[in-house]
Amino acid sequence: MVAVSDLHITSHSKRQKQLAFAPSSLILANNFLPLNEALGAQEVYLKYLALVFFLALSGCSVVVHDKTNDPMASNFVGSFFKTAKDGFLYEARCADISATVQSTEWCIGIQAFNSGNQYASTPENYEAYQSSQKLWNEKLFTKLAFEKQRSIISPLPKGTILKITKLVQYPWGTNGYYWAIRATITKPEGNQIEVELPTNRVLSFPTWLQGFGVRELPIFKTEYLINCTDKKCT
Repeated sequence: MVAVSDLHITSHSKRQKQLAFAPSSLILANNFLPLNEALGAQEVYLKYLALVFFLALSGCSVVVHDKTNDPMASNFVGSFFKTAKDGFLYEARCADISATVQSTEWCIGIQAFNSGNQYASTPENYEAYQSSQKLWNEKLFTKLAFEKQRSIISPLPKGTILKITKLVQYPWGTNGYYWAIRATITKPEGNQIEVELPTNRVLSFPTWLQGFGVRELPIFKTEYLINCTDKKCT
C-alpha cells in the first residue's frame, strides 16, 4: 500500500526533475501563469471592493444584514401567523437573502386575492384568475428580457398557517433598507415549502407590512396576517 503523502512526494520529485531540464519558456509559463491567474483573481476582488465602496459613498445601501439570529428578532422569528384572506403561491423574483450584497433570486412568493387599490390589484379569486390567465400573468408579473412569463402556482386557502423563519435587512439602493421575510408553510400532505412574504411594493404589491424602514421589528397588516397562538398553529 502506498500512502497519499508518499504519492505527493514522488509526484513533487518528478515535477522538480522535469523543471530542471525544461527550456526557459516552459519555466516561465509554469511560474508566470499561476501568478497571472492569482493577480487576475485579486483584480476582480479589488474591483468588487471598489464597487461596494463607491455605492456606499454615493448613499446606496448594498450590504445584506441577516437578523434572523439577532436578539432583536427572538420574539419574531419562529412565531406563527395565519392568512386572513384566500391567496395564492406564485413564481417570484425575491431578495437573495444568502448573498452578501444586493441581488435577486427565484423563489416562491405568496400574495392575497382581492387586494390592492384602484391602480394595481390582484384577482378577486382563483376562478377570476383562471378565466383570464394570460392577462393576469402579464399584469401581475413583470417579464424582463430573456425571462419566461411567471404565473400563479396554486391557490392558498384563508387560514393557512405560516412560521417565520428568516428576517433580513435588505438593501434597496438610495431608499435604504426593507425587511425581507421568509416563512414556511406546511402543506396538507405534510411537506414544508418556503415562501417570501410581500414586503417590497416593487417586487410584490400590495405589501403586507405596516409602515416603512427597518429600525423596528416588522408588523403585519391584520388584513393579511393574524398572529396565531392556537395549538393547531404551534
